[in-house]
Amino acid sequence: METILIVDDDEFVLEYHNHMLSSKYLIREARSGEDALQAAQSGAVDLILMDIQMPGMSGYEAAYKLRMAGHTMPILFFSNLNSLDERLKAYDAGGNDFIAKPVDEQELHIKVSALLKSHKARVAKPDDAEDVAVKALSALSSLGIVMGFYRDSFHCHELEHLAESVFNVTRGFGLKCSLIIRSHNTSPCFFDDGVVKNIDAALLESLHGASRIMAFGKHRAAFNWRRASLLVKNMPEDPEMAGTMRDYLAYVMDGMEQCINRVLLEQQLRQAIRQFKTQNTNIKNGIVGLIDDLETQLESLFCTLSIDNELSEEAEQQLLNMIQAARASADTKLQSGKEVERQLTQLIATLDDRAASTNSADIELF
Repeated sequence: METILIVDDDEFVLEYHNHMLSSKYLIREARSGEDALQAAQSGAVDLILMDIQMPGMSGYEAAYKLRMAGHTMPILFFSNLNSLDERLKAYDAGGNDFIAKPVDEQELHIKVSALLKSHKARVAKPDDAEDVAVKALSALSSLGIVMGFYRDSFHCHELEHLAESVFNVTRGFGLKCSLIIRSHNTSPCFFDDGVVKNIDAALLESLHGASRIMAFGKHRAAFNWRRASLLVKNMPEDPEMAGTMRDYLAYVMDGMEQCINRVLLEQQLRQAIRQFKTQNTNIKNGIVGLIDDLETQLESLFCTLSIDNELSEEAEQQLLNMIQAARASADTKLQSGKEVERQLTQLIATLDDRAASTNSADIELF
């Protein structure tokens, strides 16, 4: 049975989390950052659930000292981590994830299980990111890996597909990454191992408008473009290799930015087509309805007239007014349809222009 160390200065919180986890894990407790360091040294700990705000040594400082001492067990912070500064501190300290207060029991079990499973996989198959990067960079000439991504991106029509294409590149360099894509109404986050990480998502959401390329901590970097931010958690330590990697990832970000714009434009086009079809149907039905209403009104008018009598001037004027009103309503509906057609034509022209510029860039690249 795996051992979890719960670190908090609040007795009630310790008891509460102990109750949540004790059915599946062995629980040890520490009431300060200093106690957490001693507990980690004195016995096996598979995961640490760490509060951030504690008297004396904070959770950040305790986590950092654990990492400096060589401990690799997952550290799960529990905090709201509302500011960008707090989220960067969590990464700098070596945190793996965080869970918001008040802690939900089901979410806690899911995160603990995922972190333990991921850690076991890394221990069973240790990978040296530096070695993987060296092999990748030496095996590929110039920007071959970036060109491969550009070719793949031409076939991406969904953001999920694009994210996976990006991760194919980063995995090739031995990098562990998370990604956020900013679309019109949503900003979905993607994770290269498929495991949702609140700490990654919270940081990525805070990076909008930050510096274009940010290095923080010992191995971490963030690449921020208008439509996307990429978080890299294990950049190479060697400065020259890290610089080369930054260049490659910047090219990938450029290509991803263009692809996102194209995918979003395609989504707009599909939405416009659906809207056109719906409105076109409504227009036709509306015109038919107008004609039916006009016939009904005419029948009602004729019923008031004597068969032997001709239409009075007043009746003729009333009939003329009804016909003109029906025609005006029909013209309004038809004009609405023409406006949709105009917007659709403009959108198609924009799409064609982008496709032409993409093809031109493709020719120049190759």
